[in-house]
Amino acid sequence: MNQNNKIYRSPTNRAQWWDYSNNGTYFITICTKDRINYFGTIQQEEIILSPLGHSVLKCWNNIPLYHPYVILDAFIIMPNHIHGILHINNSNTFNDNSTLKKECKVTSGSLGSIIRGFKVGVKKDAYTLNIPFFWQPRYHDHIIRTAESYIKIANYIIMNPITWKQDKFYNNL
Repeated sequence: MNQNNKIYRSPTNRAQWWDYSNNGTYFITICTKDRINYFGTIQQEEIILSPLGHSVLKCWNNIPLYHPYVILDAFIIMPNHIHGILHINNSNTFNDNSTLKKECKVTSGSLGSIIRGFKVGVKKDAYTLNIPFFWQPRYHDHIIRTAESYIKIANYIIMNPITWKQDKFYNNL
């Protein structure tokens, strides 16, 4: 590691004790840069999606096309961030000679590679829509390990538009 990497590298917020390509259930939050409201507005406690918000929905729903071992769960698009639960179930992966694997360009299968592909898809759509859009670097994750935690998080996701003005990501601009 050179001297600049030691100075400028931010420490990871990923759990060092966990392999993110393991089977598991993950709660993900991804924010826009500077929490700018690119994805829509909250009106009467419901999200009204912008064109880029519709792209986010499309890209999220397409994750299993590129990663067939991923099962999508609760998901919400907010004006400047998204919350989602996804399950990685590598028991459904394909052997190295699989035609589907080659067509889908399945990479490492880690949570990071899944999120990176999602973010790139939205960014490409923003470019096509001529929207100067940026993601916040990184993302927040939580490994869901109990049914109680899953229920609490799923309810939080569902209620997010209703509690928008109290949300830590709230931006009225």
